[in-house]
Order: sequence, then C-alpha cells, then structure tokens
Amino acid sequence: MILSTEIIILGVLVGVVLAYSLSHLFAVISQGTSIFSKERVCESCGAPQPYGRRIPILAAFFFSGKCSVCGHAAPRLYSFLEFVILAFTIWAFSVMKPILALQISVLFFALIGVTYMDLKRWIIPNEFVVYIIAIGVLGISAETVNLDQALLGLALAAVVSLLIILPQRFGSGDKTLALGDVKLCLAVALWLGWILSAYVFLLASLLAIVAWIIGGFLKGFSVQRRIAFGPFVALSTMIFGIGRVVDPQFVTHLLTFRF
Repeated sequence: MILSTEIIILGVLVGVVLAYSLSHLFAVISQGTSIFSKERVCESCGAPQPYGRRIPILAAFFFSGKCSVCGHAAPRLYSFLEFVILAFTIWAFSVMKPILALQISVLFFALIGVTYMDLKRWIIPNEFVVYIIAIGVLGISAETVNLDQALLGLALAAVVSLLIILPQRFGSGDKTLALGDVKLCLAVALWLGWILSAYVFLLASLLAIVAWIIGGFLKGFSVQRRIAFGPFVALSTMIFGIGRVVDPQFVTHLLTFRF
C-alpha cells in the first residue's frame, strides 16, 4: 500500500487528539469535573496548569512532568499510554482505509481507558463507553458494520449481561451490580456483531476465570473476592476487532478454524 502524505498527517492528527483526550478524561474523571471543562488543575495542589502540560508527553519534555507550584509529577503511565495510542493510530492509518483506521483507533483508545480505570478505580466510565457506541453507529452508517449483525450482537450481550448481574444480585457478596461491565458488553457487541461478540465474551470469561484461580492461589480462594472483568473484555475485543479489520475473512476463518 502506497501511503500519501495526507493519510500520514491525518493519522498523526487523530493520534494526537486521542492521546490528548485520554489524559484529559483521566484527569476529569479523577477530579470529578465535567468532560467539557476547560480548566485543568494539578491533582495535588489544585493550581491551574498550562495547556502544554495537559499532554503528558509534552509535559515530560518541556515541563519536567511536574507542577510548577508544588512539584507534583503526572503519572508516567499516562505518557506511556499516550505514546502507545499515537503509535497504534499511525500504524492503523498506514495499513487500513481511513474510515476503518478511525474506527479501530477510537476503539483502541476507549478500551485502553476502560482497562486503566477499571483496574485502578473499579469503574467503567460512561465517557469511554460512549466512544465505543459512537464507532458502532459510525460503522453501521458507513456500512462497515452490518445492522442485523449489530442487533443480534446486542441481543447476545443482553443475555451475557444477565449472567453477569444475576450472580451478584443473588449472591452472598455486597450485591453491587456490575452495570459498567453490562454497558461495555452492549457497546462492544454493537460494533462486533453477534459472532465475534460470542468469541469475545467466551475468551474474556476464560481469561477472567484463569486470573481468578491464579489470584486464589496467591491470595486465597473466596467467593467474596472480586475481579475486574472490563480489562478482559477489552483485551478480547482488541484481538478479534483487529483481526476482523485486518482480515475481511476473519469471521469465516474463525468458523472453519482456518488461519
């Protein structure tokens, strides 16, 4: 594939916007402010921050990654995640059609955000779920996603959601419903369709069970011990989502076990 300068520039711009959006969402979610807030303050002392420091990659080079007032440093993981998103987006635009590259880049960005927030704070923010729903709608509009498959995917996700909620609702735990996991499964299924969603939910469940068993050996087995399901859904979605975009016959290969 011969790349044009315009496509490369577009990939870089999309990557920068997604990288900025990631750090911005992390900040507003952590600080409990509005996503549309133009103010950005230090997480430690509350001092207003310059625009350049809103992107940790730039902050690391030009602002030493620290608040000019109290010296608080932004998490280095932010910079790493931004670099990963930027690199992935440029790669996507270099090997895919722009509309598909945009979808998979936004999906990757949202799943990174879901994974980080679920592991750190046990929540799946609506902001990232909205991004996934948006690419599902975009895919249907651009005819890269079949509407019937998307609706069947939602139906399958609804069944899976019941399997997630019912054990927690009637179990012996704190009865906290995993509504974040439910929203994530529904959003993912809208974009993937029912066949790939089935593979995603199966793989995510197997990975979660393995992680729970390993955690049991390390920390002791208990039906009360929770495990974040979102990261496993995110990982499985990226595996099958990228596979479908890179290989148009990916679903056929899955059904026939030919790779």
